[in-house]
Amino acid sequence: MTSTRLSRGIAAATLLTALALGGCSAHPGAAAVVDGERITEAELARAVSDFAAVTGQQVDSVAMLGTLVVAPVLIEVGAEHGVGASEDEAVALLDQQAEVSGLTAPEDGYGSGVIDVARMTLVNQRLAAAPEGAAATQAITERISEAEVEVSPRYGEFDPSGQIVPQALPWIATTTPPATPLG
Repeated sequence: MTSTRLSRGIAAATLLTALALGGCSAHPGAAAVVDGERITEAELARAVSDFAAVTGQQVDSVAMLGTLVVAPVLIEVGAEHGVGASEDEAVALLDQQAEVSGLTAPEDGYGSGVIDVARMTLVNQRLAAAPEGAAATQAITERISEAEVEVSPRYGEFDPSGQIVPQALPWIATTTPPATPLG
């Protein structure tokens, strides 16, 4: 009887942990969901890997996820204001960055995440020089704050300013190392 209760308790605890840490609750395997569009854990990992491959620098998954959340908004608003960047231009920018860094572009090409980051970079640069840049920036800020963003608890919570901030996970106990005896 005791072993059955213990087994059920372990199974329940395992299930709760998997649900809490497995991604967005309604979207298993999602690092985030933005206005119904999933950013999967695999897409996030690929973007982090591709970024390191072309720059030689590691990027934190949380920072990359924040960028992937806002990139489509920036690209869309830029296009609405007559400023865009194609996938081919993004790939050329990534190839150029790899060359400058003395690195080789990934043999299998770039994932969609890092391509979106490169497109966002190009659009952002072009908006800064465009006459409608200030209006576009205001529209981007408004859309980001209005977006419906659900982030996996492992990364934190989306702040309307466009950042992902860590959140306290009260079910995870922190441990304090035992005091070293004196003498």
